[in-house]
Amino acid sequence: MYKSQFVGLDNKPDDTKCLLCDCTFVLPTNETDFLTHLFKAHRLVIADVTKIASLQSYIHYWKVKFREAPLTTYCTTLLMDRTPDDQPSKNEHYFLLSDCLSEDKTLRSEIHQAKLEWALAQQETERADKSFKRGCMFCRTEFCGSRITYIKHLFQKHNLHLGKPDNLVFLDELLNKIESNIESLICIYCEKTFKDRTVLKEHMRKKFHKCINPYNKVYDKFYINNYLEPGTTWKQGQPHSEKNLDPGDGNSDNEDEESSWSDWNDESVEIICLLCNYSNNEFTCILRHMKETHFFDFEETVKDLTFYEKVKIVNYIKRQIQLQQCIFCETKSDNVLEHMKNQQHCKIPAQKVWNQPEYYFPMSENDSFLYNLDATSNSDEENNIENLSEAMSNL
Repeated sequence: MYKSQFVGLDNKPDDTKCLLCDCTFVLPTNETDFLTHLFKAHRLVIADVTKIASLQSYIHYWKVKFREAPLTTYCTTLLMDRTPDDQPSKNEHYFLLSDCLSEDKTLRSEIHQAKLEWALAQQETERADKSFKRGCMFCRTEFCGSRITYIKHLFQKHNLHLGKPDNLVFLDELLNKIESNIESLICIYCEKTFKDRTVLKEHMRKKFHKCINPYNKVYDKFYINNYLEPGTTWKQGQPHSEKNLDPGDGNSDNEDEESSWSDWNDESVEIICLLCNYSNNEFTCILRHMKETHFFDFEETVKDLTFYEKVKIVNYIKRQIQLQQCIFCETKSDNVLEHMKNQQHCKIPAQKVWNQPEYYFPMSENDSFLYNLDATSNSDEENNIENLSEAMSNL
């Protein structure tokens, strides 16, 4: 459609004209007022607004279209009764703009894809940026070069749980917000205010409140899994329930805090081979297995690829195996591994085959193989993330 003209992907407040008149609203700040205006002034309802990645882009598009043709061209017409208090009593036509219309569905999909690509590009920029410099908000240790090193430090040294590092984006803004809350003596989980830093620290430790509020939608922006499916929130991808985080009795003084986050221990996670059901909790064993059993040298294959290209390779291979198709020639076979071995097809095809946006998405939730992709990083990246075994989150 007009993908290059999408606006409002960053959700920064901006004046937006109504698509049917000259009234102006600041979106997304005054979204409720805007939608009320559409209903009362124009009898127009937009379906599933919360699933539209950028309402500003959506409105800009339909404003142009409605200049060219009447509402009935694109909207479903509904006949509704006036309320008894309304005078005179009569039936009125209302209009529903929804993805039942193929053009609307395509528009929503393109806006969603544009926002996903925008967020992934920002995340890639942050990963590649070597100029990061920040002091720890707790112990004031200085960090230079890698945001992931800083996030790992917060977890390992201070038990502050922000989620898996590679599910995070717009990290500087997120860290600024968290640090601002702590400096203001506000618990980042329950968001209560305390009288001094010592009391706040004890509260967060005893209540297991060393994580952000899962019900505060402000944090939705900072998690990549939010951008994958329209209408999701960051808390849906988090490993802890409120019950686990807040036991309420406060009897955890003698408990080793590291053990309370045992689900972060990579050693306990079974990693599954890309080509068969072999599993092991050591990524190096998985790589050796693929090399010796399947003659597939994964490290050599992806050594010159970017992180996101590696993700696509993994998801492409898994989908092909699930469909019982050769990863190289795409031939279907009841014994695809035997075919690949006999034909020496345990290798990836041309880049145009697997380097597609659809392979951003994993074949299964919490794919443990994806968590370990940085073990195949080049030496420069390893130097910047030394001493870390990075756990990948679900993209």
